[in-house]
Amino acid sequence: MSMMNKFSSPTERIVRRFTRYLNGPMGRTVMDALHEGESFILQTSSVTLRVTKREGKAVVKALEVPLS
Repeated sequence: MSMMNKFSSPTERIVRRFTRYLNGPMGRTVMDALHEGESFILQTSSVTLRVTKREGKAVVKALEVPLS
């Protein structure tokens, strides 16, 4: 386990993973379909995320933090 994962919350790890995915080659199609400043909501089983295109890159933020 890396030091980063050891000290971050599960929500932070999810945000980081989706950010990396959407800004990588696999997420390029999704980001190319968005206009600058446009966003969408993505719901996982544990957290709701807002993805916004800023300067051509995905910015992912958690909207809800689970209680458990």
